Amino acid sequence: MISIPSDTIGPKWDSDKLYGRGKELEVLNSLAAERSSGCVLVHGNEGTGKSSLMEVIPWEQNYWVFVTGRYEQRLSSEPYSALVCTLDKLVELWAINNSQSENSQMGDFCELIDQDIELLQVVIPRIIEKVEKITNGKYVPKNKSISDSQRSHHDPSIPYVSADSVAVAASFLRIFSFLSSATPVALFFDDFHHADAASSDIIELLAYAAAFNGTASKNRMLLVLSYRCEEIENNKFAHKTIRSIREFESKSVYNLHLEDLNIDSLNGLVASMLNCSLEYALPLSMVIHKKTAGNPFFVSKFLRFARERGFFTFSTATCKWEWGDVRVLDQYASVSDNVADMLALTMDKLSVSSQVVLKVSSCLGNIIPRHVLVEHFRSFDENGDGHISCPAVIGVETGDLDHLLDNAVEAGILVKSRIRGAYRWSNERLQHVAYSFIPTAMRAELHMKIGRLLWRLGIEDDEEWMIFMAASQMNKYTELQCDSSLGNEVAELNLHAAKLSLKKAALFPALEMLVHAEKHLDTVGRWENSYDLTLDILTNLCETQMEVGCLDQAVEVGRNIVQNAKSLDDSFRAHLVLLNGLVSGQERNFDLGIEKTLELLKLYGEKNPKKMFPGQKCVEKKKLKKLLPGGELEGLLELPDMVDEKALKVQILLMNHLTVYAYSSAENKSLGWFASVRALKASCKYGISPVTNMAVIQMATKLRIEGHLREASEYAEFALLLSERIPRKLGSNHGMVRSAAVGALRSFNNCLNELFESRADCLRSGLPKDAVLVSMAYATAYMCVGLPLASLDSDLISFVEDAKHFGSPYTIQQTFLFFRQAIANLQNKVDNPTLLSGNVMDQAEELKKVEGHGRAMSLRDINMHRLMLCCVFGDWCTAEVVMDDLEKYLDTPDAFNMRFHFRRCYMGLAAFGLSREARSTKKRKKYRTIGKKILQSFASDMKDGSVNAFPIVRMLEAEESPSKENYDKAIRACARLGLVHHEAYMCERAGLYFNSRMDERWSEFYLAQAVLLYGEWGATGKAERLTDEHSLHDSCIQESSNNSSLLGRSRYSSKELDALREINWDSFMVKADSMRDGEKQLQITELKADSMRGGSRKNNSR
Repeated sequence: MISIPSDTIGPKWDSDKLYGRGKELEVLNSLAAERSSGCVLVHGNEGTGKSSLMEVIPWEQNYWVFVTGRYEQRLSSEPYSALVCTLDKLVELWAINNSQSENSQMGDFCELIDQDIELLQVVIPRIIEKVEKITNGKYVPKNKSISDSQRSHHDPSIPYVSADSVAVAASFLRIFSFLSSATPVALFFDDFHHADAASSDIIELLAYAAAFNGTASKNRMLLVLSYRCEEIENNKFAHKTIRSIREFESKSVYNLHLEDLNIDSLNGLVASMLNCSLEYALPLSMVIHKKTAGNPFFVSKFLRFARERGFFTFSTATCKWEWGDVRVLDQYASVSDNVADMLALTMDKLSVSSQVVLKVSSCLGNIIPRHVLVEHFRSFDENGDGHISCPAVIGVETGDLDHLLDNAVEAGILVKSRIRGAYRWSNERLQHVAYSFIPTAMRAELHMKIGRLLWRLGIEDDEEWMIFMAASQMNKYTELQCDSSLGNEVAELNLHAAKLSLKKAALFPALEMLVHAEKHLDTVGRWENSYDLTLDILTNLCETQMEVGCLDQAVEVGRNIVQNAKSLDDSFRAHLVLLNGLVSGQERNFDLGIEKTLELLKLYGEKNPKKMFPGQKCVEKKKLKKLLPGGELEGLLELPDMVDEKALKVQILLMNHLTVYAYSSAENKSLGWFASVRALKASCKYGISPVTNMAVIQMATKLRIEGHLREASEYAEFALLLSERIPRKLGSNHGMVRSAAVGALRSFNNCLNELFESRADCLRSGLPKDAVLVSMAYATAYMCVGLPLASLDSDLISFVEDAKHFGSPYTIQQTFLFFRQAIANLQNKVDNPTLLSGNVMDQAEELKKVEGHGRAMSLRDINMHRLMLCCVFGDWCTAEVVMDDLEKYLDTPDAFNMRFHFRRCYMGLAAFGLSREARSTKKRKKYRTIGKKILQSFASDMKDGSVNAFPIVRMLEAEESPSKENYDKAIRACARLGLVHHEAYMCERAGLYFNSRMDERWSEFYLAQAVLLYGEWGATGKAERLTDEHSLHDSCIQESSNNSSLLGRSRYSSKELDALREINWDSFMVKADSMRDGEKQLQITELKADSMRGGSRKNNSR
């Protein structure tokens, strides 16, 4: 679309049609008419009309709410700039539509806002103000300003946790999804190549929701991103997002590439504007195409330039446009080489006042902030007279300023919004050219003046965007001036902006500003002359570097702080970074982390043993009971909050470091229990801290590992109760406590949803690395209950990306790869299914990437998955090797209940399998002893009330004493609880048992059942292999399907597991004997019935 206003030469030129965009318009018009969800990528070179393409679509006629947000190069340091702007407009439009609706959803929307109130108050506080305004003050957010009050009383030596990027993304998604549930919403983000890093993740999540969720829900959301092909690769975050969207396997992702206009399209445009025939306009169009290459922006500027030069005239007699010899036009320079000259010619026709306003405005964003200009022109700069200042604009008010800007609108330099009255540059190129007209010697001073003004206004008006732009202006000043005299002032401003970014989980923009802040600090004597500022900048810098995975840089800065800090409190946060550095590398040296943590605790006056002496646990537990109010855990609920800063720091060291490292250590596991007890004793003395609930749940975990399941359940239940007492806020550990509690209390198939909710809690609290750990627990629990493998694999892909993005240790990232490769081996027919090598990973290569304790952890997890595959695929030779490597972990406690259960289960199955398959009598006896030991431990767990142990006991009993009776018991136990993978394995083992006894009929029956069950699990590769190995016919499998226990079975029901709670476990073994007698009688009855039907099986085979 080209529009050139009327002037003395003739009437306006206006083309309301887009030429050369037929295919693109067809796609967008179809989406608008059908009100379809999806994601559209509009890309092309600068000036190809990407924005114009969206403006001509009849969105309102098709009942869409259409909102636009633009990313700007000069605002790239401001997190979520376009997203917040778009959401602000959308909420306003939604409120208008909602007020006119019979069924108001304002109450539901307010409830949605309250879900993430802590997050929204720091990330997008304007939305809270917007909701308060549109409800006329009726909406009162819960915990209003709690975040601000907490910040104001915060000890700078204690690290606080900012929002998390995924939590922010999820909050944006929930709000956008809600607003699009009533009326279809089209979100257009222009110039995405300028997007900040924080926005990229959210845009990718919105794109996924638009591409996949729209057709399955009532939400209708269309996301459109435009970007320049030549610039997108320069922004690695935006480029990654675009690449990810393109890889979506969805038909609802559309790629629209805009080329420059060919000669035919350009000729149609020219003929339309000049109101003449195509043939008559063709010679003119050919020259214009030669000079502009068909770029719509350049065509517009070239036509305006030629018109202003008098090449075109309008005949009042014929009411037609006329033009001179096209050879004269051909002598004009190409537009791409001469945009500056053309703009200079246009600006020369404007008043000096308008020129000055445009030059100053070019330093600001695409949308011109008029109130900032008004403040800027309060004073007169004699040195800039005629360039960046003039007497006519001094003291200018908004009305007169609008008149000057209107002149630029008429000249085609600016565009004025019809609704809001805002002014913006018609093209980014024009803004850059206007900036180039500022004399080089004046630019630095202008940036400094604007930067200081924005900083003052930002603080006075509480406008965060001004702070970000102020930092950019001052950085530009120092870049141009190389003036170190303002170094600390610039450093302080960058620090201020960085802290705002950190609050919003915009880590990469924050890191960039912190790097600027550190660079501008006085290089000589910074610690002596600017101690507080230097400490603040470097502390935030090393913490942010650690968060984004820059481990070496973070450790280097942390050491610098420790060496120069005046006190232990000043260096406390740096010490925490160094501790995290020790356990986050490839080696993951937890023992050294424990040693350093104990040293820090000693400096704070806490004496902690390096090892526990016999009986010390009982002594410490008695001391704790004496300190507890009333001698009971519930007495903690009566205590006040902990306010002593030293005690809080000790709690952080005990629970966030010593306990965590101890559970992962090979030699100091008992210290985890001691740290938890010490933290609880401190809570009794100083009050409840934010980690007291974690101390309780760690006690529960330790009790569970030691076999005290009843007491562990009591501690876990109380941890959940105590968590309700502790306020939910950024940094709170409610998610981790909840995940640990459900792992101790619930059956695995009942805790999956709660684990997912715990993961969401961690993300909302700004604890992304904890969320990754919960994801790992979820994946393990999922494998324990045998849900479909394909669904887990898709989750694992996102879990891997989360672990990478959040900078989780590589050993944790590897864990998800192990799961994925094991699943791939089950799903596909591979040559060596018990080797974790394939399309996902190669175990030998992965082990090369880790060292020391980290390598031992990875090898343990690899062998755990390999042992499962050995059992499923019957590879007993490999199982023997793997079992020997895992034997040292047989009695080793594991903080992850699910992983401990998974590993012991397959070690028990493998042990009994090897007791029959091993080559030597000595080996067979060894493995049978191991199998019995594991069976006894599961039986003990079951006696203590473990609802997850029952089917494992039945399976191990069947493997210990193979018989049809025992296998049927195991199969029924697994089937009732929905453990399809275990049911399949038991059917296969029963089939092999009958095969060894030459009973082909029963063997074929059970093996066919196994094939069906493996298929239901998603282990199609295993099912095919089993079919081929035993030459099972389709008719046999079909017959088995017709008689299968799968028919009518309710899978994953918790009814049976809940019923187990009512069993008197103390008399379980006695009851078990009588149950066996009853089931034998049942088997006799079944044999008689089968005989009456003419069954031909032999009695001894039953």
